[in-house]
Amino acid sequence: MLLTHDSHSDQNLALGETDRRLFEADSATSRATRVVLDTSVLVADPMSMLNFVGCDVVIPLTVVEELDGLKTRMDDVGRSARTALRTIEDLRKKAGGSLAQPMRVHEEPDYGTVQIEVNGIQRHLLIEHGLDPEIPDNRIIGAALGQARVAPTRMISNDAALRIKAAHLGLQAEEHQPVGAGQSTRPMGWVTIDTSVENIDSLYSSGGIEVSSLNTPGPFVENNFAVVRSGSQSALTRCVNNELKVLAHNAPEAWGLRSRSKEQRFSLELLLDPEVTVIALDGRAGTGKTVMAIAAGLEQVVESRRYERLAVYRPLVPVGRADVGFLPGDLNEKLDPWMAAIHDAIVALTDQRSSRDAVGLIDDLTDRGQLTLESVTFLRGRSLQQQFVVVDEAQNLEPTTLKTILTRIGEGTKVVFTGDTSQIDAPYMGETNNALAVLIHAFAGQRCFGHVTLAACERSEVASLAAELL
Repeated sequence: MLLTHDSHSDQNLALGETDRRLFEADSATSRATRVVLDTSVLVADPMSMLNFVGCDVVIPLTVVEELDGLKTRMDDVGRSARTALRTIEDLRKKAGGSLAQPMRVHEEPDYGTVQIEVNGIQRHLLIEHGLDPEIPDNRIIGAALGQARVAPTRMISNDAALRIKAAHLGLQAEEHQPVGAGQSTRPMGWVTIDTSVENIDSLYSSGGIEVSSLNTPGPFVENNFAVVRSGSQSALTRCVNNELKVLAHNAPEAWGLRSRSKEQRFSLELLLDPEVTVIALDGRAGTGKTVMAIAAGLEQVVESRRYERLAVYRPLVPVGRADVGFLPGDLNEKLDPWMAAIHDAIVALTDQRSSRDAVGLIDDLTDRGQLTLESVTFLRGRSLQQQFVVVDEAQNLEPTTLKTILTRIGEGTKVVFTGDTSQIDAPYMGETNNALAVLIHAFAGQRCFGHVTLAACERSEVASLAAELL
């Protein structure tokens, strides 16, 4: 017989910071909600077991076994597995040697526990529904079924197939969202505000107007942009110290590149502002994210010499998750296929700007140490001083990697993250739990941070149609 959902099953659940208290004690039974974590959750967010305030977190022993099998990997997955295992080990020591019984991790009134589930796998239910109980994913579901016999239970996993199977057996299955990531729609970093003619006149006469004097749609934070309009009159503005400042009439230009849309104009404002040291550019393919970041980097390294080096980093994640195997040649030759998009951007920008040989320029900048193209893997242990750093395809990075990158940033360095949170090739990553999305939510409102989501595709008509229709 299938298990039935409890009274909260029709609620739209999320596990972000704003919804951390969602899993509260069931009012009818006075039993805390039990949260069963899948391996994919701990790989994406190793500390997530401590973030379910008011819940009894259950980690099936099968999950520990899978983490043990992943810990030797020399990538982000392996590092996350090791971090999760160390966290579990610390809790085990605090519990007196074993996590067979719930270990309290939050004090009153934010009661919450963590335990490891060894027994209780409902093998008969798995077999009844055609699931092999020897398969690890099925055993994790079986452990959740066992918990559901005694208390309201949620199965948390970033594995869509596991969630489908769990829901089929009557469990409430949810995708994990790290602390700092919300479940709201994709933030844009800019809004359109309708106002009076008087406010428009005040904007242009004084150069700015208090944000509180306008009816802004939702929260409006530092370095957000706004199109303020009244009838046929309008102004492009930026929020600085709770005041909307009118953007300069002359649009900024970087390495010969000029903005083609208001979103690109907003992006260039941030990219060329030395006071904004962390930037996130989100948007679908063809919106110009990477090209603008590269252009701004070249402009400020080669021309104005504000920074000593343009350093571009990319995760080595293949499209479609298909492994291309080992590539021949030395390190640079191995990285060339991954960095081809960056080469293309520099070539396109230089060809438009002058008759100078673009390939020769790349070689020249590389020889002088003004341009480096590397894998994100090589960032560990580095300290980046006086550099313009571009982290491309950031939607394929895990939140733990985001912290690793940002803690490498030294004095005088600007870092730009570009990516498309709707186009993810890395396993266990979704639109809300990838590094780019977490950065946008965590840093929102900081003076050093700016974010723009670009919507208008400028690459070609075909690219625009593909992004729109497919």
